[in-house]
Amino acid sequence: MKFLLAVGSKEYSGGTLHLGAQIAQTFEAGLGVVYVGEKSKEMFSTSVNLARDNLAQWNIQHPGVDVLEWAFTELKQICPEEGGLKQAAFNPENIVEEDGRYRMILPAGSECRIDLILREGEIIEELRSELLSGEYELAIIGGSQSSRKMAHDLIQFLPTSVLVVQSLDLQRQYTVLLLVDDSEATRRSVRMGASIAKRMGYPIRTLTVSKTKRFGSGYRGAAENALSYLESENLKVEQFFITGDPVTTFVEFAGDDHIIVMGASGRNPLKKLFFGSKPMKTLERSNVPILIVR
Repeated sequence: MKFLLAVGSKEYSGGTLHLGAQIAQTFEAGLGVVYVGEKSKEMFSTSVNLARDNLAQWNIQHPGVDVLEWAFTELKQICPEEGGLKQAAFNPENIVEEDGRYRMILPAGSECRIDLILREGEIIEELRSELLSGEYELAIIGGSQSSRKMAHDLIQFLPTSVLVVQSLDLQRQYTVLLLVDDSEATRRSVRMGASIAKRMGYPIRTLTVSKTKRFGSGYRGAAENALSYLESENLKVEQFFITGDPVTTFVEFAGDDHIIVMGASGRNPLKKLFFGSKPMKTLERSNVPILIVR
């Protein structure tokens, strides 16, 4: 299992990096940390020699190397003591070019299984390329307005779960809010949410919303299955059934102290483009971290 985490700057990517690294540890997943910058004429000019002695100067020439070095230093504090990463040093001479991007070779045997990746070009296209070529199962991105647009495109066109880390406060005690309905992705989202809650020590709630006062057998059955699974994992659960507009209810219920976990829409991409979907609309209107699971 592999996750991809996009970083943009040292100033704004700290929360995304910390939460993403902990979630990767929860699922014992490899973690690719990628920085996407503007194309550099110097890097891609045929007249420039990209030998190792020149690569060692990238930390001066290219801001992405500086950001990846910061991410590497932060990850050394997050990862287990016994992992090989603690003793490793960031060395630009270990950067290699492969498949249209640049990757730093790190010591084998690190428990965190970290890849540090530098790509250049249009950010959404480069993330798409990395996600497809690396066969990642989860993309983790920050929560700026541009990141929400990025998440919209990634969710709509790629078979990848997406975690958007918006307005994260590392000092806050969050509650995991599982949005439960009769969609195919609900079962997977319940399992991912349960693992995160257990790892982070967060309480857990399930919320099922119906537009009418009647909750059909599909909704009731999904809620019962979720409760049964969560209790089998020794998690204490609060269940809620609320009548109202689903997206409005999701956002109001979540407030600013929940992490939302929900399944991706089963609609085809064309219908989602024109009519939207509950996950997309929830992402646009919420102001808390949201994990959309495929």
